[in-house]
Amino acid sequence: MQAKKIAIIGAGVMGKKHAQTIVKHPHAELVAVCDPFSDVLAQEFNVPNYKDLEELFNNAELDGVVIANPNRFHVSTAIQCMEYGITCLLEKPLALNTEEALSLIEVQQKLNVPILVGHHRRHNKIIQQAKEIIDAGSLGQINTFNALWSVYKPDSYFDIEWHRVAGAGVLAINLVHDLDLMRYLNGEIESVQAMTSTKNRSLEVEDTISILVRFKNGSLGTLLASDAAVSPWGWDQNTEENKNSFAVSPDQDCYFISGSEGALSIPNLEYWNYPKDQLKSWATPLIKNKVEPNKEEDVYINQLTHFIDVIDGKAEPISSPKDAIQNIQLLECIEQAANTQRTVHIEHLEFLQKTA
Repeated sequence: MQAKKIAIIGAGVMGKKHAQTIVKHPHAELVAVCDPFSDVLAQEFNVPNYKDLEELFNNAELDGVVIANPNRFHVSTAIQCMEYGITCLLEKPLALNTEEALSLIEVQQKLNVPILVGHHRRHNKIIQQAKEIIDAGSLGQINTFNALWSVYKPDSYFDIEWHRVAGAGVLAINLVHDLDLMRYLNGEIESVQAMTSTKNRSLEVEDTISILVRFKNGSLGTLLASDAAVSPWGWDQNTEENKNSFAVSPDQDCYFISGSEGALSIPNLEYWNYPKDQLKSWATPLIKNKVEPNKEEDVYINQLTHFIDVIDGKAEPISSPKDAIQNIQLLECIEQAANTQRTVHIEHLEFLQKTA
């Protein structure tokens, strides 16, 4: 396979992460960086740096781009790339709000250029293994989905001003990943309730949040999170996906899913069922099964492999804008539920009705 020629738009932390991934991938080639403020990343990887998109498109031969510039430019950048017919891997968030995301989707429907949204956890092999267990019917009809994310952010984290203000709390910064996986594994969410707390640091931004969701399939879910609570429970600690930033607790789990036939814990992929031909009862001992979790594969390499398949037309994006907009909408509804202390129902967007 001929290597796909890919450029990075945005030379920040995520731009560098994607550049490191591209140069490691056998079927990808980093050919350029586009950043108006710095050519450091381009120099590090010995490729040209272009100051704007016009300069990039006029001088570089491209199969795809990774958009990793500041969030407020995601939509305008993606639209400009689509106008040139270039397939995009667009870092999350898809947009700043639902209205902006809808404008992107409207353009995409006209231009018909694929976009893969960078919800990278979906590419973790552990999630694919868990989905296989669920889809095989091992749990029966899912009734409950409980998720935990609990860490202690150091005081120095809040020396940065924007970390102390509303919009930079655990909901928007951290939990979008967990909510996305709850949707991916158990289907869409139809309504939410939520409560937040600022008691630990007395800042404007929340440090703790409790979320209750009702899925469209009738099951209920909880997501309890805090960045001011000491614990070994959370995706980053338990999957070892982000060893550079988080101390790991690989023997612990952070997702617990229960159904009419069994239960599953993630990421260690232990699942429990009653013995065959025995009464389903709380008095009957459960049998524990285990699938060995695949914690070795690089999730960003897996994401890039999928992106290459999207470029070649071999796969539909595992996280498309039509899918990712629902995460943005969900965050907005949770914030509204927390502020009003009421149940908020997720509006079924018109474009989803047309494409259902």
